[in-house]
Amino acid sequence: MWTHNDAGNEDKIYQIDTTDGSILNTVIIANSDNNDWEDLAEDDTHLYIGDFGNNDGDRMDLKIYKVLKSQLASGIATADVIKFSYSDQVDFIPSSNNTDYDCEAFFFHNDSLHLFSKNWINQQTRHYVLPADPGDYIAQLRETMNVQGLITGADISEDGVVGLLGYNFSGVNIVWLCFDYQGVNFFSGNKRKISLGLALNNSQTEAIAFRQGGYGYISSEQFASLDAKLLSFDSGQWTNGLSTSLNELEEENPFKVFPNPFSKNVSILFVKDEKFDISLYDVSGELILQRIQSSGRLLRIEDLNLKEGFYFLKISNNNNVWLEKLVLQK
Repeated sequence: MWTHNDAGNEDKIYQIDTTDGSILNTVIIANSDNNDWEDLAEDDTHLYIGDFGNNDGDRMDLKIYKVLKSQLASGIATADVIKFSYSDQVDFIPSSNNTDYDCEAFFFHNDSLHLFSKNWINQQTRHYVLPADPGDYIAQLRETMNVQGLITGADISEDGVVGLLGYNFSGVNIVWLCFDYQGVNFFSGNKRKISLGLALNNSQTEAIAFRQGGYGYISSEQFASLDAKLLSFDSGQWTNGLSTSLNELEEENPFKVFPNPFSKNVSILFVKDEKFDISLYDVSGELILQRIQSSGRLLRIEDLNLKEGFYFLKISNNNNVWLEKLVLQK
């Protein structure tokens, strides 16, 4: 497999062994700059590197680098450049992690590149299309889907199943599978939302790649003290002969956590009076606090003597697990 590092790292891609994670080959990508590389795509002859990470929503230099696969064996490959902007973006005022024009996911299909936005504000994704040839283009908006999270990777299988990878604000890694659609309107057919579990176990999922027969891989980047990981899957169990509507897949949290950010105390308001297990973790995954809420609809956690930063509140019952990201600001 081929992979790369995130923003600010070297302009290189790496071939890795899927059995043990060892690096088999390193290739310098000439005529490129790792401003914010976020995903890879491929056709029969070329590899595409998406330099379109846009956390602040203000980039006017969005690029995709196109590299001949035949050059990879030499250790240095020269990239052609595809420049683009979004057809519907008119606001470029920077706002960190508060934009719907971030992007971390794309793939090649039917002679075009298909991009999927990472919407920090409304947690949807927009599907854009642009040519796969060097030049300066306007990516055309095709469709929108409520993915209930942030999309960080995308791929399409040999039989046309689209996989959209990401995570939600509860810290759960997710994959959407889209199939039985019309033309290249990927959101027009059947859909599955698959929970991969908590980021505390999987780290932050960032890329997805299909192999043959619905099998594939998901990679997670290093997150705080959580190691980078390579996961594998078989999508066939979810796409063979099933039919589910989008509304049936929507999930509602049975609680509300407030205030967030908090300074010392935090409260949890439960919709129903039932038993929940409640645990608080720091970003390294260390357990800080654990309680059982067996009665009452309001739980107040007081006098938390913690340092400023990010924490995760894990809430579970007999059927589900939720993870709420907390921010401590003093």
